[in-house]
Formats: sequence, C-alpha cells, structure tokens
Amino acid sequence: MSNKNLSIYGILSIISICFFVFLSSKVGYPQQNVSKLTMEFAQKSLQNYLKNVINEQNFANFGFKTLREVKFARLGAPYPVVIIGLKSLKTYTPKTGAKALLIDAKTLWFPVIVRNEIRTKLEIIKKDDKLIPGEFGGIRNVKPIVQVRNNLSHLLATKGIEAPHKVALLKIPALYATFLYIEDSKGEFLVPAMVQPQRYNLENGKMYTADEVLSQLKVFAKEIGEREIR
Repeated sequence: MSNKNLSIYGILSIISICFFVFLSSKVGYPQQNVSKLTMEFAQKSLQNYLKNVINEQNFANFGFKTLREVKFARLGAPYPVVIIGLKSLKTYTPKTGAKALLIDAKTLWFPVIVRNEIRTKLEIIKKDDKLIPGEFGGIRNVKPIVQVRNNLSHLLATKGIEAPHKVALLKIPALYATFLYIEDSKGEFLVPAMVQPQRYNLENGKMYTADEVLSQLKVFAKEIGEREIR
C-alpha cells in the first residue's frame, strides 16, 4: 500500500471516529464506551468486506445504490447487542422487567453509512478477549432498525428522557424479534424494530414498557418447543 493510500486511510479513520461521536450526541444518549482500538478494528473489517465481498453483481444486495458509492461507506455509532433466551422468556414473571434476563452477546452492531444514509450493518464480536468480524449485510432486517433509530430522539422526548443510562439492540432469537432496549431512571422500555412486528401484536417504532412486551411475548414463547435456541 502506498504512502498516499495510508494517509487517505488514516484520514478516513479519523473522520469515522469523529462522526461516531457526532451521531452519539445527536440521538440524545451517552456515547457508548467503545475504545479507539475497537473502532479501528471495525473500520478495517469494513474495508476488508467492501474490498473482498462487494462487486458489480451484488452491491445492491448490500443496500448500495451504485458500486461507486461503496468507497464512501463508513461506520456510525454502534449499539451493544443483548439477548433474551427462550427459557428465560417462558418463565418470565410479570413486573420484573428485562434487565435480569439480558445476556451480553459481546457484539457491537455498527450501521454502515453512505452520505448520511444507513445502507447496511456490520457486527463486531468479542470472543476469548479477541475481536473478530461478524455478520455484514442484511438489508431486510436493517431497515426497521434504521427507521426506529432515526426517530429515537423524538421517542425519548415523549417520555421525558434526555440521556438514558443504556441503549442497546435487543434480540430474541427464538422469536426472530428485535428491539431497541432503553434503560432509564423512568424505567425500562422496548421499541420494536423487526420484520412483521404485527405477528406479536406490536408496532415498530412504538415505545412500550419492557414488562408490557415481555408479558405479551411470553405467550408466544410457550408455543415453541422446549429446546432453547440460545
């Protein structure tokens, strides 16, 4: 790699980190505690995917409008990923909330941005104290998350929340259900951000209490076989 390319990469890395800080403050909640090392690893992983995976035949499958705009792709502020297992959901006790059920997936969900528009996502996983690249792509599942993310400041304002203690991406793999999880002094809230939320009588982009959602999902969880997916 030439010195010129190294300089360009260095500039892009700085821009990405600065943009990450900007997005965190814009959506109205504290910046996630992501180290510079993690950000640099994520950026390198993105560049590797863009270079070795994207081509003229598949760029649209990853949300890009043209092959040319791939070179402008950068990372936005990530969400930590948490999970609720099937067994925990089946035995959920009403009014206990989500916090005790959450499993740290040791994963960061990064939006991949082109000209201020989110195209797809990149996940970075921590395993055995090492960072590894996770899933890249997934337009169908990314779109509802993006829509909720873009409206998050307004949603928080409706509850009088200015700076929640935690915002995370919550997945319930057994139900193929995804939410934004918000923890605040006012309580725990879940905002559906999934494909076909109506199958659980939920609405994407609507802010529910965690207890309201989990009590409802418990009914659906009981219809699934005993073997826990996670």
